[in-house]
This record gives sequence, C-alpha cells and structure tokens, in this order.
Amino acid sequence: MKKTLISLAVATLPAAAFADVTIYGTLKAGVENVDAGGMNKTNIDDLGSRIGFKGSEDLGNGLKAIWQVESGFDIDGSNRQKYGTFASRESFVGLDTGFGKVRLGNLSTFSDDSMGMVNTWESSSAALQLDAYGRDDMRVKNAIRFDTANYNGFKAAFLYGTKEDKTAQFAGQPSDSSRELYNLGLSYENSGFFGKYQFIHQTPVNIAGTRTQSNDSHRLEAGYNANNLLVSFGYRNDRGDSSITPLSFLKGDNAPALDGSKYKSQEYALTAAYTIGAFTPKISYAQAKDYSKDGVNVDHTGYKQFLVGVDYQMSKRTTMGLQYGEVKADQAIFSNAEGASAGNKLRGLGLNVIHSF
Repeated sequence: MKKTLISLAVATLPAAAFADVTIYGTLKAGVENVDAGGMNKTNIDDLGSRIGFKGSEDLGNGLKAIWQVESGFDIDGSNRQKYGTFASRESFVGLDTGFGKVRLGNLSTFSDDSMGMVNTWESSSAALQLDAYGRDDMRVKNAIRFDTANYNGFKAAFLYGTKEDKTAQFAGQPSDSSRELYNLGLSYENSGFFGKYQFIHQTPVNIAGTRTQSNDSHRLEAGYNANNLLVSFGYRNDRGDSSITPLSFLKGDNAPALDGSKYKSQEYALTAAYTIGAFTPKISYAQAKDYSKDGVNVDHTGYKQFLVGVDYQMSKRTTMGLQYGEVKADQAIFSNAEGASAGNKLRGLGLNVIHSF
C-alpha cells in the first residue's frame, strides 16, 4: 500500500522536477584468485560499483548551478569497501560559468578523475591493478575545487581540502581531513597526444605528541591514445614522512613513522594497449626504486609489478576483462590471512564484468 501511494505521489510531480536530473552508475564484479605468502585464496568481489544522481539548473547569463550525489556499494553483499554513508563517492554542489566551474563537497583529486591512462585495470587486489603507483587517486572530504574550461586542449584544476578539526589526531587516511591538502592539476591533449601533471601537498599531522613531515607528491603522465592504440608513461616523485613510500602503501600501513625523518621515493610505470575489433589486449609494468631516508638509500624497499590482460567489449555498456598480475616486493610483506607466513610476491588471476548505465 505504501509503495502504491509513493508511486502515485511521484507520478503527480511536474515533469520539470525531473528535467535536468540524470541517473547513472556502474556495476563491477569479478572472481579473483590471489596467492600471497604461499596461501591461495579465491574471492568473488565487488570492484567499485556506484550509483549517482546529477543535474544542473540554468541561472541565466551563461551561469549554471551544478550538483552531483554519488554513492558506492558492494553488489556481493559484503560491505568490504565500508562505504557506509550516502554520498560516499564524489558528491558536490557548485557553479559553472562556461569559463570554469567551482564545486564544494567530497571531491576527487586531479589524478583520480583525469589521469587514468596508466592504471587502466579493474580489480579488488593490488596484484591486478597499479594500486601502489596510483595511491593518490582518491576523494578528499570537506573540499573545494576549481576547474578551468578547455582552452585549445589546455585545462587546469586546483583543489583545497580543509582540516576542519585542528585538534584531531591522525585517523588513518590522507582523505579523512586529518591533513590539509592542496592539489594542482594541469593537462594538455591534442590529436591523441596527452601530457598531464599533478602536485599534492599535505600538511604535517600530530600523532602521540609528535609532529610529522609534510608530504609533497609530483606525478607526470604522457602518451598517445588514438587510432586504437594506447601508450602511456608515468613517473612520480614523493617526499615527506614514511607514509608517502610505496612500501608503506603495500603493507597497508597509512600511519607515519614517529621518527621525524624525511623519506623520498621514485616510481615509473608504463602501459600499452591496442584494440582489435572488440578485443583490447594490454600490458603494464611499474617499478619503485629503493627509497631514501634522510638522504641515505634504504636497501630492499622497492617493488616491481607487471600485468597482462585483455578486455572484450560485449556492447557499448558492458565489458568483460581477463587479467594476470604479479607484485614482487623487496621484502616479505604479503599474506592472505592474519598470522599466516608472509612472502615477497603477490600474484593474481581475475575475470571481471563491468556494466555502465
């Protein structure tokens, strides 16, 4: 009875109420076999499904109000990604002038929404996507972002994420408002060639009375994407506390070491793909050098990773992917269960299906 009354109420609303609202989303799921520390595990996981609502209102004189509410969910029913709240993904309200737009809300860094040509993979495992290389592909809460319009292929963006509670202790993630965050993005695209740059600065945090280093990350991607061919090269350089190192990310250790030291790391990545009909075979390779601590190289702190796979375009909105990947760390840091023996290799084989609407 309640559903009937709601349906009747919706049916009586004026058409204008829905005129500029778009419902969109992506369903992603896969079966993955992951080997870590000699223990083999098969998972059926959600790979980042989401549903969103977006719209705009013409305010006149070239000005528009824009908004979006996007929420993530796990279609396997596990709540593995712990989204928990409505508007858990990129959500905002703002203005678009035609020369640029300004938005306020839970917003993506420049790399998260504009630098996806190196990490083209879909997975829930670090073995089957370039997770370590793309560890700053994230959303920032309590943020404001300005994007320019496209000027002959040039675009720029600037994001500021506030630390609203100045007395708060570090809560574990760079996007949780424990740090103030500044993000600059620049890009140029022309005739299939592209070049993109990102800078992120994160302010220090206080942990147990100790003040950490600030973090600075530089990331560059360049390549070619046209005529069925994708070739993309990426480089990143990070300086700050221990949390900026790829080894810290692969360990799942987001809290900085309380040593006051300054760490530096460098990584490289390369992806190539070629579309033949409905099939797109692709390959990626990434590598991190040993990081340095207070100017001294620390041995056995890097990693190497490769992935190979193929995507099959079943329709305009549905894709199936098959991929194999391996991360080889310089330390024994990978295991599939708490208390299990760890190894230095993380291997995965995955099959996924992605549908967009």
